[in-house]
Amino acid sequence: MAIDVKSTKIPNWLTLGGLVAALASRMLLAGWAGLSSGLLGALLGFGVLFLPYLARGIGGGDVKLMAAVGAWIGMRHGLGLVLATAISGGVLAIGYIAARKRIGITFGRVAKLVQFHLACGIEAYPTSIADDESIRFPYSLAIAVGALFVLLSISAPIWR
Repeated sequence: MAIDVKSTKIPNWLTLGGLVAALASRMLLAGWAGLSSGLLGALLGFGVLFLPYLARGIGGGDVKLMAAVGAWIGMRHGLGLVLATAISGGVLAIGYIAARKRIGITFGRVAKLVQFHLACGIEAYPTSIADDESIRFPYSLAIAVGALFVLLSISAPIWR
């Protein structure tokens, strides 16, 4: 996460190493059922962020990191991970935008993207709307908060 915050890059050794470690751990601790749950969790995490990646809205490292975290969390809690990550990502993104006083510009760009996709469907946006002044949000923060929420809710649910 610290690497992503500093460089806006997540190295492959971290994401792929985390994925392999998660699947191996699940296999050793729970056998084929554990491995299966880890693989399904990884596919869920990967799949949820793959479309935003195709639309150039998120980096490939974030997609691979979400797959690795999904493998650790497993399929049983995968939906919770996805939802908690999405909510924390939205809150953190709004905070990033507000702290940099870029609310008007950001919402203008979002409106432009929405207008394009309503007219053209799922086609990739023809040019990048990013420029040198675009905010690079480290989505690994949202993934970490989402994973922490799921882990805390599994081990000590406060609402019961």
